[in-house]
Amino acid sequence: MEESLLQILSRYISPMAAENLLRRVLGSRKPATPGEWARLIEANLWPELGRLLPFREMPPELKALVRELKQLALQEVEEAEEAEEEEALLEEVVDLEDPAAREHLARRLARLEGVLGVVVAGGSGKEERFAGEPIPLELIHLLLARQGYGVFYALLQENVVALKPVGAGYVGLLARKETNIGRLLHALRRLVPITEVSG
Repeated sequence: MEESLLQILSRYISPMAAENLLRRVLGSRKPATPGEWARLIEANLWPELGRLLPFREMPPELKALVRELKQLALQEVEEAEEAEEEEALLEEVVDLEDPAAREHLARRLARLEGVLGVVVAGGSGKEERFAGEPIPLELIHLLLARQGYGVFYALLQENVVALKPVGAGYVGLLARKETNIGRLLHALRRLVPITEVSG
C-alpha cells in the first residue's frame, strides 16, 4: 500500500518529498486494514498534500485508491458478518415442529451464497422459500428416506439440490451449480433436531 501511495504522490511532488510526507502522516503506527488506510488518506494525507498542491479536490488517482479501499473495507465487514451469522446458524439446535423456528431457519438458510430455494419441513408443517419455480424436494426426500440417508446432494439440470433428514422432517436446499457445495453440506450436517438434545 505504501508503494502505491508513493507512486501516486510522486506524480505531484518529488519522490523524496513524497517519502517524507508519508512517513510524517504514518507516524509510528501503520494502518492494518483497507478502512484504516482510507481514513488515513482522507483525514491526514490529503490535508497535508493539499497544502503543497494548487488543487481544491483530491487528485483523481488518490480518489480512486480511496474508493477502492472503501469497497474492500465494506467487503471485509460483509464477509465477517456473514461468517458470524453462518457460524451461529450452523451451531443451532432446530425445532422443525415450531412454525416460527421453521420460518427463522428458512430465512437464514436462504441468505447463504448461491441458494435459490429452501424447504424446512417438520411433521406438522413446512416453510418454503424459492426465488423461482418451486422444486418438489419432498419427493426426493421420501424416496431417499425409504432406504435411509444422512446428507444427500445431486445435480439437477443447472442447479444443485442438497437435503438432510432432521428429526421427523427434513431441510432441503436448491442452489446454483457453481455454488460451493461443501459449504452447503456443512451447513446441513451441523443442524441438530431438538429431540436429540432434549431427549
